[in-house]
Amino acid sequence: MDELAEAARLEPGDAKKAWQLLSAHIEGVDLPAWVKAYVRRSAVAVADYDLENGDQAKLAHDLGFYKEAEQQDGWSYDLDDVFEWFTDRMMKDVTDGKKISISRTAREYLDENRMFNNSPDGARKAYEKARKRHAERMASEAELERLLAERGV
Repeated sequence: MDELAEAARLEPGDAKKAWQLLSAHIEGVDLPAWVKAYVRRSAVAVADYDLENGDQAKLAHDLGFYKEAEQQDGWSYDLDDVFEWFTDRMMKDVTDGKKISISRTAREYLDENRMFNNSPDGARKAYEKARKRHAERMASEAELERLLAERGV
């Protein structure tokens, strides 16, 4: 590897050349197999990358610099947004003469918000969590109003 580093120092190039050089010489280096596989995959991704018009976020993803977070039943949802969206949609359904269906509304929420990796069950659980939190807030506000009224405030 020291020879490669010295060669790179003496002959500056671009990222594509660097990845080609690494990929070409990685087999002779004492590194774990997963490192060698990563270098080979990365060299292909960089070689295929269009420097002028390429999507940098896609390249970063292809190189493994970031991954989308796994969606977990409601953890990735803004519960205030979920509650507002669900209640607005369900009120519209009632106005339109439809029966309220939380499952149908959950599917519509995912479709409309382009959350294709999430499951309707996760959206439904997020709504139920948001509804519970809203009820707790309302109860807390009512209790505060009662206490203030008792004190004459």
